[in-house]
Amino acid sequence: MSYRLTAISKAKSFPDGSIDKIRDFVRTLHHAEILGISMLSPNKALDLQLEIKDCCDGNHLDSTKNAVRSAQIEGVDLVFNELEARKNIRLVVFDMDSTLIQQEVIELIAAKANVESEVEKITTAAMNGELDFKQSLAQRVKLLRGIESADLWNSLKPQLKFTPGARELCKGLKKAGIKLAVLSGGFVPLAEYVSNELGLDYAYANTLKTEVDASGKETLSGSTIGEVVDGARKAELLKEIATKNDIPFSSVLAVGDGANDLPMMKVAGLGVAWNAKPKVQEQAPAKLNSESLADIFYILGYSDIEIEGFLNE
Repeated sequence: MSYRLTAISKAKSFPDGSIDKIRDFVRTLHHAEILGISMLSPNKALDLQLEIKDCCDGNHLDSTKNAVRSAQIEGVDLVFNELEARKNIRLVVFDMDSTLIQQEVIELIAAKANVESEVEKITTAAMNGELDFKQSLAQRVKLLRGIESADLWNSLKPQLKFTPGARELCKGLKKAGIKLAVLSGGFVPLAEYVSNELGLDYAYANTLKTEVDASGKETLSGSTIGEVVDGARKAELLKEIATKNDIPFSSVLAVGDGANDLPMMKVAGLGVAWNAKPKVQEQAPAKLNSESLADIFYILGYSDIEIEGFLNE
């Protein structure tokens, strides 16, 4: 059976000697043979078509996947999947904070109460998988109690910085007929805003509970209401969306940066850790540490010419 090994430069172009190093790496895969090489983007991304000998033996395939996941080629990320993967992907689900946008929303809210540093410490521990997400969310949200909620979300929207390439990626994927969703451990108002800005089909996140203080102002109560969107819930939502659209889980791509994104990555046909914490990269099916989220196009096998066609339609 044929597979694809996609090599993507973390910067704007491959470091000197990278392509030779990639070929040398493939030669260390004793059951893999290069059938062809195609350049997806000049000096930025390329595809190697591989045949895994005796691939019906799961051990050979698993050893290849593990070798690719742990490969260390300076300035280059490697992603391994089936040759026709791009034709199979029909749903892409994204995390929001530090994936579609460059910030952690809860830290922006915390700044309004001067508790940003405390919240940031808890967030970092949670994203590293050192702290249960539900527990960490409860601790962080508790610190937000008393913040006025009347104009909170509208005041935060202008502060959001979309990740470079996010708009282009979502536009192109929509043109390709792919369903898109954001599954966020953040909060509904901003998840819906991001969804609308990027033209996504679904948005799920947490809801902050409010209360009226003694002066009659509506403020955050320090808790959430409804089911928490943690890692397990993200995986469930992925399944729900896919099932609703008659999409097999193998035709789903999941992209995120935190430990709470790993469950949905493992359910999806392909999971990509985007500029993620080291512990997350170690466990994720694939990793991408480049400057633009639009480099996801290359993982799906699209060339610059095809991408340009999507974006100029």
